[in-house]
Amino acid sequence: MPLKNPHNQDGPTSEPQPVAIYTRVSTDNQVGGRFDSCESQAAYCREKIEQSKGNGWHEVACLTDAAYSGATMDRPGMRALKRMVEAGEVKIVLVYKLERVLRSTDEWVPFRGFLKAHGCRLESATEDLSESTPSGRLKNNLMMSFSQYERENTAEKTRAKMRQQAKRGYWNGGIIPYGYSYDKNTQALQPNPEEAAIVRRVFEQASKLVSLTDVANELNAAGLRTRVRTLQRRDGRAENIGGGLFRSDGLRLLIRNPLYRGAVKFEGQEFAAKHESLVKADVWEKANAATAETKVRPQHLFQDRDAQNHLLKGLAWCGSCGRALVPNDSGTKSLRGVKYRYYTCSLVMRQPAAPGWAVGRLSADALEKAVVALLGEASKHPVVIKEMVETSRKMRRGDRESLRTELETNKGALATVDRQLNNCVDAVAQGGTDALGDALVKRATDLRNERRRLLLQQERIRQALAASEATALEERRISENLERMGELLPKLPPAERKELIRLFVERVDVRRLVPSGRRKASESVEQSLSPTARLMEVRIKLHLPELVRGMEARAGITGSNQNIRLRGLSLDGRVDFSNAQRGEVAIIAPFQRTVRLDKRMRTVRTAKPKVEHPVLRAQKWQQMLQSGEVGTRMALAKRVRLTPSAITRIMKLIELAPDIQAYLASLTTANAVWHFGYKPIGKLAELPFNQQRAAFAKLRAEYEQQQQTNRARQNIVALSASTKPSGGPSFRASAG
Repeated sequence: MPLKNPHNQDGPTSEPQPVAIYTRVSTDNQVGGRFDSCESQAAYCREKIEQSKGNGWHEVACLTDAAYSGATMDRPGMRALKRMVEAGEVKIVLVYKLERVLRSTDEWVPFRGFLKAHGCRLESATEDLSESTPSGRLKNNLMMSFSQYERENTAEKTRAKMRQQAKRGYWNGGIIPYGYSYDKNTQALQPNPEEAAIVRRVFEQASKLVSLTDVANELNAAGLRTRVRTLQRRDGRAENIGGGLFRSDGLRLLIRNPLYRGAVKFEGQEFAAKHESLVKADVWEKANAATAETKVRPQHLFQDRDAQNHLLKGLAWCGSCGRALVPNDSGTKSLRGVKYRYYTCSLVMRQPAAPGWAVGRLSADALEKAVVALLGEASKHPVVIKEMVETSRKMRRGDRESLRTELETNKGALATVDRQLNNCVDAVAQGGTDALGDALVKRATDLRNERRRLLLQQERIRQALAASEATALEERRISENLERMGELLPKLPPAERKELIRLFVERVDVRRLVPSGRRKASESVEQSLSPTARLMEVRIKLHLPELVRGMEARAGITGSNQNIRLRGLSLDGRVDFSNAQRGEVAIIAPFQRTVRLDKRMRTVRTAKPKVEHPVLRAQKWQQMLQSGEVGTRMALAKRVRLTPSAITRIMKLIELAPDIQAYLASLTTANAVWHFGYKPIGKLAELPFNQQRAAFAKLRAEYEQQQQTNRARQNIVALSASTKPSGGPSFRASAG
């Protein structure tokens, strides 16, 4: 006769009692090899099951939550355990100790009620958890309260220890920051020679107002990559991450970290660190001030309508009214089915009766060809390049005095802010926080923000002043790169051509040429500025440093271009658009040249997307998984930018019969693909092949019947149109 189990409130029984073992540890260090590890807990529980075999106990599952806190029940193993209890598969939940279930009094009562509602009870291998009596329930409640107290007390002691470590300047642990290595002997951070140089490079370039995107591109182009780290998963599996490209958002987080200027941050406070700083405090401040303002990239609606079509979209402006030249088309199609392209002044679009001096509407092909010809032809005229450079120098010289004055004013304002910040520090040191409270903290925050703004403004003024004083401009290199640009642009695909223009051209201003000669007394100003006049002044403003760097990169030329500092170099020209309708435009100044157009170039016809059934994507993804191109479906979802659930639904089509897959892959019309979509077809994938073919035959019959009905309707419409009289007198019914 089996002995009675003191922990079994029902006494000995011969009925089967399915038992689910549940184990949990809070930290990664407890996973494997320790007396309180999940494996050791399970061993204690199995000994308990072995002793209770006479009561019908038998193990049905062992659920584990490794490295999960007991503060909440939201854990994978616990969720699986609840599902088994709800399904009636478990009658006893066996744990090593009660605290392994949870350490929260808020969730203990609902969990106990959940087990009772499904006829399940909680047992422990080392404790008596019987709740058959009020004293037993009271004891469990007290044990749970003590477990919660122990958890919260341990967390408070840990925070206190970390706070004291931070005050003494020690790093509190975590992921080792990029640029440092961790010395286990000294338990401190040490500069990593290779990574520290990269960190200093990032800070120096950011402090000089170089965009983080450009910094990341330069690091990636140099073959540098992020650090490879070994990540320990909750299941004990080690995984290598990192080794990828640098990104601007990652660099921004790096710049925000005060560790690099020798400070440790904890609970919002900073303390002087023991480890060596990688950058100076002023460089850190300048870099943070420069990257504090993140500009949101504007999202232009209907951008795809003009993809690789209008070369100067967003760059062309009306020099007369200051408004943009808007890309548009004629609205009517030619015999080839494409529309004529134009640039139209937005003033004319708003006011049909616009003044005669407005640019009006220009052929897009004519304006784009004229701009490209001006850029390419200017390189053949050294006098033009010399005049461009000299004009730019004169404009910059006029700004020097104002820039110097502005720089001195900025330095004075910065000194005032620093003095006020020091006053706030003195007030805190003398106990002023008790008297001032939040007002002092707010004032210090405002002063720090103002200081960052002044640092950023100072760097901008300094760069503008350095640009205005630059004298070593290499006219020969500018001429060579303009020539390369003029030769390369016509040969590039539309997308690359548009990208190159946007990178090197800042703005294109088009102005109707105002006649400067004498006019007859009988001729009014309105007549002299007739809208039919097509003589225009075209000013092209260039980004000179980007022009030199970009063209040298495309041509494979190496060399220093640090002395090319001037921006806003302008090329002025006069273009006659009178014969644009006949296929040519004439450049009159600063040189003369006739530019032939491409037989009234029209809008690029947009290719219709290819229609294909989702089964083709499923087959392609299956090949990627089998070949190892992607390891898992999760990685596949990231690659194709779909959700994992969408990948699962589409990949279900692989389970269809081969002949069904072949038929679906042959579909080319949108109607057919819609009729055999993955929703109705996905249901067939769950059936055996013979049932799949039978159900699919019904779908095909429905589709063919639908197609026959549509063809019959089309024949009726065509027949009625052919029998309708095409002309002749019209008759009207008369009354009586």
